[in-house]
Amino acid sequence: MKLPSLVLYCMLGLPLICHGQQTLIFAQIINTPDQVIGAEILRVAYGYLNIPIEILPISGKRALIESSEGRLDGEVHRIINIAHEYPTLLRVPTSINYIEPTVFSNGKNITIKDCSSLTGYKIGRVRGVKHAEICTKNMKKITIYNNSRILIDNLILNRIDFIITAKVNGLMHLKKIGNQSVLALSPSLSHLPVYHYLHEQHIHLVQKLDAIFRKMKSSGELESIRERIIAKMLAQIQKE
Repeated sequence: MKLPSLVLYCMLGLPLICHGQQTLIFAQIINTPDQVIGAEILRVAYGYLNIPIEILPISGKRALIESSEGRLDGEVHRIINIAHEYPTLLRVPTSINYIEPTVFSNGKNITIKDCSSLTGYKIGRVRGVKHAEICTKNMKKITIYNNSRILIDNLILNRIDFIITAKVNGLMHLKKIGNQSVLALSPSLSHLPVYHYLHEQHIHLVQKLDAIFRKMKSSGELESIRERIIAKMLAQIQKE
């Protein structure tokens, strides 16, 4: 059962914002730039429906627990496989963004064909990030970190051989800390569309949102928002 908004906001230490309509709260994986893009896409899309939303940055694993159990209203965006493991989360059919799972290295170089290229190496990934979890399934030398920044810090310290993260995430974090030794290996492991997920209590919104996402995609608005938010994040890094 979903907690009343007032109780949830108090538990999470968030400011209470009063609206005529219930505010929907969506999980965004913390320290993950590609999800910042998705969050802005949601703000625009729900604005078309006059539905207020809030974005809650939390860890990837906790996000899935809270959203699948209905304490949060859904996920900013995730890969297509999520619904198989969390059937209470409903996928809006039209993808709203994309990620490029990429191997990053601090000086080591290997030929990247697919995930199996990483077998035998010490690999780092973020807890709750499904594309990396699937890629490293059954591998022995896996270290799991709480967020992308810690993941990259440990690669720089050579505690692991390689990391897997979305290309935008890795490049943004490296730019922010001014690191030039860590490189993204080519090619990326894949190009994955990502989708907005709603808890099943909001099934009535799925088709309405899908119609909006389709219009935003065909008009070029989705890509325009992506480019704008990437530029904004880069500008913010340069100011820091």
